[in-house]
Amino acid sequence: MKRAILSHLIAMALACTAAVSPTKAEDGITDSEILIGEVLMLSGPASFIGKSAAAGSKLAIAEINANGGINGRKLRGIYEDDGYVPARSVAAARRLVDVEKVFAVTGTTGGSGVTAIMPVLEEAGVPTIVHVAPNPSVLNPRKPNVFMIGPDYDLAALVGIRYLVNEKELKNAKFGLIYQEDDYGKSVLSGYKQAMEELGLTSVAELPYKRGAKDFSAEALRFKEAGVEVLYLGTVISEAVGIMSEIRRLGMEPTVIGNWAAGLPITIKLSAESGYDFYFTDYYASASDAAGEKLYALAGSLLSEEDAAAMGRYGVGGYVAIKVLASAIEQCGQEPTRACVIEKLGAVKDFDTGGLTGPISLDNEDGHAIPPIKVFQVDRAGGSVKTLTDFLQY
Repeated sequence: MKRAILSHLIAMALACTAAVSPTKAEDGITDSEILIGEVLMLSGPASFIGKSAAAGSKLAIAEINANGGINGRKLRGIYEDDGYVPARSVAAARRLVDVEKVFAVTGTTGGSGVTAIMPVLEEAGVPTIVHVAPNPSVLNPRKPNVFMIGPDYDLAALVGIRYLVNEKELKNAKFGLIYQEDDYGKSVLSGYKQAMEELGLTSVAELPYKRGAKDFSAEALRFKEAGVEVLYLGTVISEAVGIMSEIRRLGMEPTVIGNWAAGLPITIKLSAESGYDFYFTDYYASASDAAGEKLYALAGSLLSEEDAAAMGRYGVGGYVAIKVLASAIEQCGQEPTRACVIEKLGAVKDFDTGGLTGPISLDNEDGHAIPPIKVFQVDRAGGSVKTLTDFLQY
């Protein structure tokens, strides 16, 4: 009898203790901070992308913290460098989850590293926003904690070519495509073919090249022989420069258009000698747009000189991703949980980015925001980029 009474008293005491003990906070949540992790290529050949994305993330965090943080907590970003190497990407993701114990992740590197880190983030149930290299295959199969901002390259090709046909009266032109022989290039090819079919256009040459190719003389000659009048670039930086240099050497005067890879400052600078005022598409505002000017001014006031200089289109992406995540966290009140933030992210509808991109909506079965796209043109003489359209729907 005494033993039974003693057991009952112990049970009551434990119950009372549990009732008054504070609930254990989620990983990455302290009394004063919320930890956000990023895996980015901060060294290696693509470091300019990672440094740009990190700068945008730091800017959003600095702005939020300057305004009091989120429900009394400040954000702190933790940045892991993967050198653009998938094995290092996985190690970096594991460090963020297992050692740093971040609450959420908004930087998810590029290339094969994006898909490589997904099992780590999915298993941990960490709220994740992919924006550096939006690859729809990441969302197939659907991962409940993973969201994505940005269209694939097929839509960029479709919108860009449609613009040239409708606004520049190039419906009767002969079209050509050069594309990288990988998943990126396949996506470009898909959008190009869709544009040809939808708009009733004539394609006379569709030429693949191996990643890392240096010599484009053979491809340029084939474009010349085919009489290409509009050339779409499914290329990255050095390849875009290479093909434009070669077609210029052959005296060709095609209308040239590409996606945001063509519109990177380094691509524009290196291709200037070829003499093409080419077109490109992007779903982020440029530095010369009103929204872009405002963001860059903010960067100048809140970031170090080095980080402010690193801002670019990927910086806009880093900034937008943090702002979307912060809004979801704020809606979860004083004790945010990963489950709550994932739920709120999945309900995001027409999030206003102030003109940095179109409205962000994640409330779809894929959790994929596909913002509209703008068309830009390089102005070599003025040393600038001209915005030709507002954001165009698909």
